[in-house]
Amino acid sequence: MTSPWRRASARRETGTGENGPPMIDTKQFEGRITVLQAALRDRLRLRGATLERQVRRAGRLLPRRQRRAAQTLLGAQDWMGHPRLARLLDHRPVDAAFADMHRHLDRIDPRERRKTAVLRLVGGIVVNLMTFGALLYLLWRYVLSA
Repeated sequence: MTSPWRRASARRETGTGENGPPMIDTKQFEGRITVLQAALRDRLRLRGATLERQVRRAGRLLPRRQRRAAQTLLGAQDWMGHPRLARLLDHRPVDAAFADMHRHLDRIDPRERRKTAVLRLVGGIVVNLMTFGALLYLLWRYVLSA
């Protein structure tokens, strides 16, 4: 049987009770949220004062899995605002959500996204001009020449 001193020592090391998961450090969590907000701003050009606003603006730019991870982080952010709930929060899903979001955002190249957007715009304009030219040719050939 362990002595009370050893149990108290174990509680101090983990930051919680004997069997609970270790607590998430509030300052470290807020720092990670700030880094994620900066990544969303740099990679996807999402403006917003809060992570919630950025996720809402992201919409379909984020795949379903990353939207779910963002919702996990938003829920954790709410819990971290309350000291008693922060102690109950399990760090594993939060860490997994951060890793998932960063893994997705690291694969995005902002320069490539801009180039793709410009090429799609130019391609759409070219297709519309070709269609308009074909209609003008058919109009001139069959309607006006008869």
